[in-house]
Amino acid sequence: MQVDLKVVQLLSSRLCHDLVGPAGAVHNGIELFQEMGPDEGAVALKMVATSVEQLSARLAFFRLAFGLGGLSGRKPPLAEARDLAQAFLEGGRITLDWPPEIGANMGQNITSPAIKILLNMILVAIDALPRGGVLTVSLASMDNPKDEPGIGMAVKASGDGARLKEDLQSALSPKSLSQAEQGLSAHNIHGFFCQRLAEQQLSKIEVSLAQDEVQFAVLV
Repeated sequence: MQVDLKVVQLLSSRLCHDLVGPAGAVHNGIELFQEMGPDEGAVALKMVATSVEQLSARLAFFRLAFGLGGLSGRKPPLAEARDLAQAFLEGGRITLDWPPEIGANMGQNITSPAIKILLNMILVAIDALPRGGVLTVSLASMDNPKDEPGIGMAVKASGDGARLKEDLQSALSPKSLSQAEQGLSAHNIHGFFCQRLAEQQLSKIEVSLAQDEVQFAVLV
């Protein structure tokens, strides 16, 4: 699949946007510590420690969601993906509803591309909850249209005012590549990327809208 350079640039802008917050907080915490001194700098050090944890969690999440690298292999694939998602959302207004037993019976059967699609659906679903809420992850073994074994994955965003902005809906639309690239920005590039990942697996992201609820689903 050939992708215009603009897509790479927008994806880079998105990453920088999501990383600059905790990186800036580390800088501010260090400055505050220098002003207060070691005897009164406990608050500043706590700020730095929290921000470093957030930055590390986001880097680990983005590395797997966007990069060519795979899972570490230290845990079952879904358990590792769940830990990454939980750390990514830690301290925010969104709660992850993904019990450890969900998908546990799939073992090593779930592929790395499927994990990447799932993490990208979570990232898109976060944007559907401007006031916070709950992200519910569901997985199930099922047959695809060719009667071959497949995995159904869904991420539901529930919360007050949950909605999907028009530009993100457009980026998620399974249009031709040239059509989809029109209107792309750093605010919706992850939706475009998510749909392209699904298309590489001969599938597509389905979006369902309801009051205070948005669901993203795919069969891979």
